[in-house]
Amino acid sequence: MDKNVILAKKYGRAIYEIAAQQNSLKKTEEDLVLIADAIRKNQNLKDFLNHPLLARDVKKDTLTKLFADKVQPVVMQFCYVVMDRDRFEVFPMMVDYYVTMAHQGMGVEEAVVTSALPLSKSQAETLKEKLSAITGKKILLKQKVDAALIGGFTVQVGDRLIDGSVARSLQTLKAKMMQ
Repeated sequence: MDKNVILAKKYGRAIYEIAAQQNSLKKTEEDLVLIADAIRKNQNLKDFLNHPLLARDVKKDTLTKLFADKVQPVVMQFCYVVMDRDRFEVFPMMVDYYVTMAHQGMGVEEAVVTSALPLSKSQAETLKEKLSAITGKKILLKQKVDAALIGGFTVQVGDRLIDGSVARSLQTLKAKMMQ
């Protein structure tokens, strides 16, 4: 297994355990995602925080100025520990592992819906309710649009795929006709 994956899991679990003890899984997730998204979206920030020649104190001061008034102190402390141990290049991956564990801890299942056209709010809510009834968990719905589906949609929930797309129906029909 890749060294970075091992580190990401280790640190992700550590912040998860702290957040679980403090009953702040959701807030900690929001804070960590805020920082990770900023790093993912801003190449200059990413390069700055991962620059090998810059002093850690300068990097920490920058993190403090950018995020201290927006996130919990425990999240800032976690960032400082990651920075002190020269692991900040793996920070976004740590956050991904934290989010996965936090969702499990809160009984949340992520569902990715891909449809030919964007779903309306009522369609999305109905789908969330049905998926929640099927899984027994609260559903976090993420939407994607793919015109290649022609119509209908696919839903990925964990390792399960529900394919109700017109493209899939056409493939099935074609296969039957070819027999």
